[in-house]
Amino acid sequence: MNNHASESQLVAVAQSCHHFNSGGTVNSKFSTAAENVSCRMCKNWNGERCVINVFDSVLTGMDQT
Repeated sequence: MNNHASESQLVAVAQSCHHFNSGGTVNSKFSTAAENVSCRMCKNWNGERCVINVFDSVLTGMDQT
């Protein structure tokens, strides 16, 4: 599913993911610019998918609200 994710899904998952890592010291959950993050900015995103395989679980967890 990752390679078919919409840009809005990439943004929403990045904002909610505890594993988001842009290479900086600030996690997306605590960033003042969290609305500007995307999975595409994460070191765990290889351009097509999440290499630590958390994208789908984070996305599914968001649907549980």
